[in-house]
Amino acid sequence: MLRAAVLVIAIIIAAIGAWLWSQGVKVPGAQALGVGGVLALGIVFERWRYKKSDPPDARWEPTGERFTDPGSGKEVEVLYDPASGERRYVER
Repeated sequence: MLRAAVLVIAIIIAAIGAWLWSQGVKVPGAQALGVGGVLALGIVFERWRYKKSDPPDARWEPTGERFTDPGSGKEVEVLYDPASGERRYVER
């Protein structure tokens, strides 16, 4: 909900900037367009980058490592894929 509200606000700021730019108010228009665009891209990137991973399949082996994630406060288990060397962190 908060993410959607921030995205809407960012789009409104960018639209106001574009309108100001088209009316000949170049510097404030460019600033508003830039801030709105960067904020909107940040929200979209954050959703894509930090999405939850797929559930592990049979190739993932537990390493025995567990720790509390400082960001969420939840317990996380480390899994390892011997074929690729990739590590995955799964909430437990």
